Amino acid sequence: MIMSMFIDKLSTYGVNIEKVMERFVNDENLYYTCLLSFIEDTSFDKLGEAIENRDFSYAFEQSHTLKGVSGNLGLTGIFKSVCIIVESLRHNEYDNLQQLFQIVLAEKEKLEQLLSTLIVDS
Repeated sequence: MIMSMFIDKLSTYGVNIEKVMERFVNDENLYYTCLLSFIEDTSFDKLGEAIENRDFSYAFEQSHTLKGVSGNLGLTGIFKSVCIIVESLRHNEYDNLQQLFQIVLAEKEKLEQLLSTLIVDS
């Protein structure tokens, strides 16, 4: 399977493969499928729109969803950056949300680039 060949690449992204595989009962295919689904998740777009529209309640919902899924997938970069948004929203700190969201998108881009190399190299 593709995942076995690219464990090092996932590790460099910050995925703790050992813990993640425990969570996914060592089902690499399931994990890979979940990774692909996560990249296409509309929560990213919805979060961006909610921040732009200053709908902070909805932004909290979407960021909390992304936090949970990225945490379960072991995607440390996205998880940490989304956690900052969640906490900012939780404490009604709205001034830097747009910049914080750009960091989330940059982390997502890193993951997309990694996944594209997995698909191209396979």
